[in-house]
Amino acid sequence: SINNADVIWVRVRPEFTTDNQRNKIEKRIRRFRGHTHIINDIAIFDNYDCKDRTFSIWKEQNVNCPNFISFTLNDITKNFNKCVNDTQLFLQNHTKVILRTNNETGGNGMYILESNSSKKEIVDILTLLKVRCSKFMSKRNSTRVMVVQFVSTKGPDGIIDLYRAHIAFGKIISYYAVTSKLDVFHSIDMNFEDRNRFISMNEFLCNKILTIEEQILLSAKVLGCNIGAVEFFLTNDEPIFLEFNPMWGGNASKVGFGPKELRNYLDKNRSTLEKKIPNIYQFTDYQLYYKSLYEGIHEYCQNSS
Repeated sequence: SINNADVIWVRVRPEFTTDNQRNKIEKRIRRFRGHTHIINDIAIFDNYDCKDRTFSIWKEQNVNCPNFISFTLNDITKNFNKCVNDTQLFLQNHTKVILRTNNETGGNGMYILESNSSKKEIVDILTLLKVRCSKFMSKRNSTRVMVVQFVSTKGPDGIIDLYRAHIAFGKIISYYAVTSKLDVFHSIDMNFEDRNRFISMNEFLCNKILTIEEQILLSAKVLGCNIGAVEFFLTNDEPIFLEFNPMWGGNASKVGFGPKELRNYLDKNRSTLEKKIPNIYQFTDYQLYYKSLYEGIHEYCQNSS
């Protein structure tokens, strides 16, 4: 019973959470505020769900993240030409940008424009996003269109390294790096050929994490989140934060990183690799990992009662 709970965890999948559902959650938990521990209170939902709001908060708090502009559906409907011109100007200043909805994940509703993109391409994409935005508005009123600076971290070999850290109550509880030649990718998109880079980047991150810990923890704190996963790039050894997700548990934590061939390689060579990349083996020990997470929640709430 929620009435007898020591802790209430608002554990939603943001991209599928409607305004109506948010209101129902708000009505259920509002009377518990102040005397029951609430993890990721629904009151701060927009802080992490709306990427433009996330970036605004981060910039106000000196948390490094990409530049952006955003448009409401009303902006695009009534001032379409101005939105096109603003996008053109933003593109001129950043050479490569992402046009996207502000509250989707997994690369959905996302388009890339480069410096040689034509005005017609901008018009076409904004038109598509206007339609996409209007479809969401009845269920998710905070939906907007964003133009985001594309932060390139590709080296001469065309590889991008993406980092993720998992945070719980002011502590980093796990972290990893994944790598790919794709502009938009997930851990499952890695190939067996990426194994050496994957190992070296995670070894690097194990040695680097303490020097960027304060910035990582701040990225969650300023959003008002107790628990979540933050993604970032490293440029000149400094993090550029991209997204905050209040929950995790995807392919990597359930079955491992990349294709079966890569997972078998990591398993076969565990005795030597675990010394270099202990973070990977700790994260993929599924039952032990989540047991530790829930024990950590219990311990924090007991100590702070």
